[in-house]
Amino acid sequence: MSLKVILNSWCAVAVAIVAVSGCSGVKIPPLGQVGGIVTLDGQPLTKGQVQFLPDSSKGTKGRMAVGIIGTDGRFSLTAFKPGDGALVGFHKVVIICEEDMPTFDPNPKVGMQPPKSLIPIRYTDANTSGLSAEVKSAAKNDFTFALESRPPSK
Repeated sequence: MSLKVILNSWCAVAVAIVAVSGCSGVKIPPLGQVGGIVTLDGQPLTKGQVQFLPDSSKGTKGRMAVGIIGTDGRFSLTAFKPGDGALVGFHKVVIICEEDMPTFDPNPKVGMQPPKSLIPIRYTDANTSGLSAEVKSAAKNDFTFALESRPPSK
């Protein structure tokens, strides 16, 4: 997933949060509180982002939910307002963890390089991550996403 897509996603979430918080009478769909932990090779991931993307192939449609991964590997999702969770239903899950700053290559043909992913790139795309979750309204939605540096064995 490119930096542009990530920034667009964040912008869309920010605009939606402002729009919803400023409008009365807006009906918010059913949500479930969602949190959990992300590990890489058995150790907590110390930064990054978790994205829950509604899986329309399983009947879940609407807004994605996003959470920042803390230094202890834990996250809490936001869809409309901070900490409110994610839409009830099925989601594809994406994890993003990158170096802090993009690098610059003085070669004019190369220019700015996107930040380097600190986890295998397969986890940054909903079609290749292999991660999914079902959010339930009255359940404890506490997920563990155990990422592995090596590709899964066949």
